[in-house]
Amino acid sequence: MRNLAFLTSFYNLNATLNIREDFFKSLSKNFKIIYIINSDKLNFFSKFEAKYSFKRSIKDKIYKKLPGNIRMIDLKDGRDFLNFTRKKNLLIINNIGKSFFKLKIHFLIKKSKCKQIYINNLGSIGGMKAHIELKNPLRFFNYNLFQNLFKKIITPLLIIFGFVPRIDLHFTCKKKELENAKKNLLRNFLLKNKLLYARDYKLINSRSYDALLTNKIKIEEKYIVHCNAEMNGPHEIETRGRLSEKNVKNHYFHLRKFLSKLSSDYKKPVVVCVHPNIKKKDLNDFKKSKYLKGFKIVQFKTKYYLYKSFLVTSFDSSSIVDAAILRKRIIGLWSRFMDINQIEHSKTYPKLIGYQRINFENFNYDKKNLLKLLNKNLIKYSSFIKNYHCHKKNIKGIDEIISIIKRKYDCK
Repeated sequence: MRNLAFLTSFYNLNATLNIREDFFKSLSKNFKIIYIINSDKLNFFSKFEAKYSFKRSIKDKIYKKLPGNIRMIDLKDGRDFLNFTRKKNLLIINNIGKSFFKLKIHFLIKKSKCKQIYINNLGSIGGMKAHIELKNPLRFFNYNLFQNLFKKIITPLLIIFGFVPRIDLHFTCKKKELENAKKNLLRNFLLKNKLLYARDYKLINSRSYDALLTNKIKIEEKYIVHCNAEMNGPHEIETRGRLSEKNVKNHYFHLRKFLSKLSSDYKKPVVVCVHPNIKKKDLNDFKKSKYLKGFKIVQFKTKYYLYKSFLVTSFDSSSIVDAAILRKRIIGLWSRFMDINQIEHSKTYPKLIGYQRINFENFNYDKKNLLKLLNKNLIKYSSFIKNYHCHKKNIKGIDEIISIIKRKYDCK
């Protein structure tokens, strides 16, 4: 009999617990015990990696109350990890990446001989390209070598030659990506011969579709909900440095003006939802800045307010997939004060889902015509939902995951 373990970074633990709240609740109801293991101290050069990734050493308080059978495990080092895995006979749910720093963890998993699975049921689009300017050679070198080169070339080669262990089973809700892999000559060959990162793939419905099936939140049209993006978050600073205060102020001046106009025209209050990754201190600083003065600002409640939304605005937030599943009106946003990565990334979801994207600076519109356009765009969401979320009607993806884990891996 195996025990179940979720291997992840604790740096953004609150975000992980919030995004995967329903997932962990379902696991706790079906398995005797679930371990959540901190991967941060298991990286190559973990202290340098934390500094390089602009991670702070301050530990966040866990805001979500967890079920009693979920245990947090903070291991000291690789030896501690190997001792724990051997003692507990684990099936590992792998939630780490393939960058240079993570390679040590993959080597440890190989040494432990633990089976591992990967669960990609969020239905969001990752792996967006980042532009790093050559004027900062160190940042350019670090990002392209330690991350991209290892993710895309070195680690996949190490997997093919057996130095890095394969995922035994990859659960995915992204039907389109599987279809694209089959159309690519090389990837299709690797897929058929089980030479990709995962030996096998299982198509399931997404977390967002699961939530809709078991929804206990009344769907209403009470608010204009804005999914905000950090202008100077850790990832942004890592890729291009810090934006000037002038650009940040200009960005939020026009954003506040635009959201206020929407609120006035459609007679709905604005609620600003910030990303669960944002640290408490940064959130408090953002509120004190009064950039979005007059609006309610919330964290860890995005799903609730999306269900209550009349209209949703977003830059490139992955939470927009929930709005699409709910067939909510969506406007994609961008401004000249954002960096090139933010501007390019803001194009991804509008193109994929099929909603309007605008530059909100001095944007003029007729409220009746805009509403007509937003309502017309709702029809376009069907393709996205079919390709990334719903593949078997009225079946929960998490139920299929749990059934297979019990049957195939003998987890109790």
